[in-house]
Amino acid sequence: MRLRAAYDQVRLRFPIEITVVGSSGLGWFSPSITHETLVRKIREIAKGFSPFSFRFGSVNCFPNSNVYYLRPMEDRPFRSFQASIAAADLSFEPTPYSYVPHCTIAEVPEGSGANVRKELMHCPVPDHEIRITSVSFYAVDREA
Repeated sequence: MRLRAAYDQVRLRFPIEITVVGSSGLGWFSPSITHETLVRKIREIAKGFSPFSFRFGSVNCFPNSNVYYLRPMEDRPFRSFQASIAAADLSFEPTPYSYVPHCTIAEVPEGSGANVRKELMHCPVPDHEIRITSVSFYAVDREA
């Protein structure tokens, strides 16, 4: 949160989360899907998964971007969950990006100095185990 406050204040409004659907892999859920259908289908999928734990492994930056993120050491549970969503009868908006399970730290402004990039790449990676027990939805107003 400190890094978001310093370099990406817009992202302060976002929850701390691991992306499964949206900007990476499947793309955003199609607006044609009703909220009720979406919740019902994702609830059905989630019931087939037991809670699991993970640790973050490293800080990375997406290629040709200014987006810095934490990557889980083991991404198999996230990929498995995303694959189940992909196999459901849901539609998604197109995205040019392949799936990378991640927790975005910040998207720094174009032209940020090397000191900013260095601070982000060398920020301490949380070393405690994190337990995933729930799935949440949030909407991003891409027009704002």
